[in-house]
This record gives sequence, C-alpha cells and structure tokens, in this order.
Amino acid sequence: MTYTVFMLFSTLSAGTYAADKLINTDIVVVGGGSTGLSAALTAAEGGANVVVLEKNPYLGGSSNFAEGLFAVESEYQRATSYGLTKDEAFEHIVEFNHYKLNAPLIRDFVNNSADNIDWLNKRGVDFKLIQISPTEPRVWHIIKEKDQFVHGGVLISTLQQKAKKLGVRFMLRTPAKSLIYKDHKVTGVEAVDHKGNKITLNAKAVVIATGGFGNSKEKIAKWTEYNPETFLPALPLNKTGDGIQMAKDVGADTEGETLMPFLGARGKGIIPLQGINTMTWQPNNLWVNSSGERFTNEAVAFSFAQAANAVGREYGDMAWAIFDDASVDHAALKGVDNGVGVIVPVTTKLTGLRDEIKNALAVNSDGFKTASSIEALATEIGVPVDALKKTYDNYNSYAENHYDPEFVKEHRWLTPLNQGQLYAVKMMPYHFTSIGGLSVNTQMEVLGHDNKAISGLYAGGCDVGGLYGDTYTLWASGHAYAFAVYSGRMAGESALKALK
Repeated sequence: MTYTVFMLFSTLSAGTYAADKLINTDIVVVGGGSTGLSAALTAAEGGANVVVLEKNPYLGGSSNFAEGLFAVESEYQRATSYGLTKDEAFEHIVEFNHYKLNAPLIRDFVNNSADNIDWLNKRGVDFKLIQISPTEPRVWHIIKEKDQFVHGGVLISTLQQKAKKLGVRFMLRTPAKSLIYKDHKVTGVEAVDHKGNKITLNAKAVVIATGGFGNSKEKIAKWTEYNPETFLPALPLNKTGDGIQMAKDVGADTEGETLMPFLGARGKGIIPLQGINTMTWQPNNLWVNSSGERFTNEAVAFSFAQAANAVGREYGDMAWAIFDDASVDHAALKGVDNGVGVIVPVTTKLTGLRDEIKNALAVNSDGFKTASSIEALATEIGVPVDALKKTYDNYNSYAENHYDPEFVKEHRWLTPLNQGQLYAVKMMPYHFTSIGGLSVNTQMEVLGHDNKAISGLYAGGCDVGGLYGDTYTLWASGHAYAFAVYSGRMAGESALKALK
C-alpha cells in the first residue's frame, strides 16, 4: 500500500517543531472498535487503501469488554434445533420499540445477523450459544476464548491482525478533529496526533465509528433526557461523541440519542462486579423508593435496561434493594438466579458475599445498611418507618399467598424476607454506552437534514440512530455488538462501491 506523505514543518514553540502531514488514501475509518475494524477489514479485502484513526492508545474501545453477538437462524442455533425465525425476531424488535426506529435498517440487520456470525467464523472467531435469562430467547452468541484473549478481545485482536496483514494503517493516539467537506462531499479528515502534529487525510470515503458519546457529561446533558451526574458510565473509554459532532458540523441529521442504562450498587466500600453489586440484579429482592414504597415488579432485574428505567424515574434516580440472611445464604450456597452477563454467570456462588458485607458495614457505607427489624432498617436508609413497614408486611403476605396483586411478580421470585438480618443496598443507574446518533440509510450512508445521503460519509455502531425507541432491545441479547460488526461491514462495502 502506497501513501504520499508531504512534511510541512511549522514552529510550535522555541526549539520545538510540529510536523504537518498530508496523507492520500482511499478510505479513512474514524475509530478502531468493532465497527471500525469491520469496516476497515471489509474495505481492505476489497482492495482499498485504508487508514484507521484511533484517539486512544489501544484499539477496541468498549468492544474489548463486550461478550457476544445477537443472531437469528445461525448455524449454532440450527445445531440445537432452536426455532426462532428472522421474521419473529424482527416483529418483536419493532414492536418492543413501538416502531420508533428505522425499520428497513433493522430488517436488513436481522436478516443478515446469521451471515454476520459466518463472516466472523471465516476470519477465526468462534462462538457458543447461550440464553442469558428466562425472559430472553437463545440468540446470544458468546465469543469463545482464543490464545490469551477473552470475549471481545478475541474479536478485536483477530480483525486487527487480518486488517494489518492487508496493509491497513493504524494511527493510534490520533483523534480526528473535523471532516473535510468540499462541494457537498466529504473528502477527508483533519486529525492531530499525540505530538501535536496536524494531519490532513484526503480520502474518497470516510466511515464514522467512534462509539458514541457516553463519556461526555456535556453531550449527555445536551442530547439526552438523562442526568449525567447520576447516570454514570461503566468505564472511562474516552467516548465523547467526536464522530457524531463532526458529521453534524457538515449537516448530518441525528435521531434517538439516549443511553443503554443498567442498575448497580452505589456507595462507599462496594466493589464493582462483586457480590453486593450482583445482589442488586437478583429477582427475589424487595425494591423500595425514597418514600419506602414499592414501585415495580422486581423481576424486571432480568432486563437490565428496563430495570434501570424503573429505578431511574424514582426521586433521586435511586432505590433500595432489600433482602435477608436467607437470600445471602441462597446466593452463597446455591448461586445467583440472575447473572451479570457472562462475567458473573447464573448459578455463580457468591462465596465472598459475607466478607463483602462485613467490610461495607465496617466502613459505614452510605450505600449498604443492615438491621434486625424493618423499622430499624427504615431508620438506617432514611425512609418513613410506617411506609416501609406497610410495604414490607404486604410483600411478605404476597409471598406467603403466592400472588402479588400490586405488580404481578411471578411466584417463584416472590420469597418472604423474614429470615435473620435484613439488608438494604442502594441502587442507582449506570450506562454501558450511549445509543442513537446519526441518521443513516440501509447502505450506512449518513443522511443530511434533507434526508439525502451526504456523499462520501458513512457511519455505524453506536454512532448511529434509528435502532431503538427509548430503551435498548435487551430481548435481542447482543444487539448492539452485532450491529456494530454488521454496520461496519456494510459501511465498508458501500464505501468500496463508491470507489468503483
């Protein structure tokens, strides 16, 4: 692969120089996650010269931590005689989202979801099929470990290695700053590397794949209905909406900007992804708000996004999950009923939970409290005693009668909470990523405010809108990760067609 590079030197400060660079290539991909790598590899396999810009000092972004991909009618499902069809999946997804999505795009994605898995198989990524919860179908294709890598790390390392062999050039610590837009067409990207060098990349097509805006409090506050001070990101991955903003600056339209929320424990002395945190995901807890009142069917915990919706609409964006010693023993001896993805699988025994509880209480955690009576627990968590006592007594009577007249919680998750100590853990919402963004057509071309494609500009993954209504489609486990790969591939293919 040949690049023409001209070095134009300009003084930054006394004795220090920055080297301005000009690079001519076919396609620039902005972002080196699963969307960007899929686009880059697809384009390189088609013979294009490709440069990938990545602002972080590593590739992958949140895709390194993702676990599996959604697919319907895959070979893995066929091997288990699993019968969900593409038509059934498509109908469920659009109905779940109240048709507030780009239905043609979703239709193409669902129809090609099995091909997505085949494409990755042929490039060295293998899967195992699982059903993540009782409320979801068997559509989650978990990435198998390979060499020293697990889950998303396998996908990222595999695609990176293959792209590199085909001559794809990776420029790390080199954030894109703006699109080059001339005569109603995107013709490249302006970037700056970690040394301050300005880099101009002339290209025939640009693919936006920057992973959304989930680490930008400013954009969450401006673009969504969420409070960025309470809806915190799961990881500091430097996703600040750069790609979406660059496209908006040249006239791109957007839709559906929101978050992919989930519930977690919040407070001093609580360890992420460990026992106390995992207890907030259990369906047999009693949930109460700041008024000491129950507000939902707690088995919604099986659907992390909808669980976060339920808690996020309560005063202060918070609630308390209450359980007893019998619940602790169940989690420690028999294992959890609801896992946290495949990081904490279902039936995982929380053998260290008692020690975690002891440690949280020792530091007087503001997010974890215990008491020997419901009245004392109400005082500990600062809710009205009479209200919590009434809620608690009602809940235990529902459990004894095997029927919940308030929220119709299934009887197998309706367990009396009257054994030994009572515990309360503060639950607040976090988010895995932002979702929603640039409006696109089925070719992954970015659309302007006139609904016409902006020539030379494509996008995919979490930079794209039109995939969801107001809540992530958890029923289709792995939807976002699968779409990241699919949309990257489609963007790469569309860019190739444009070149020709």
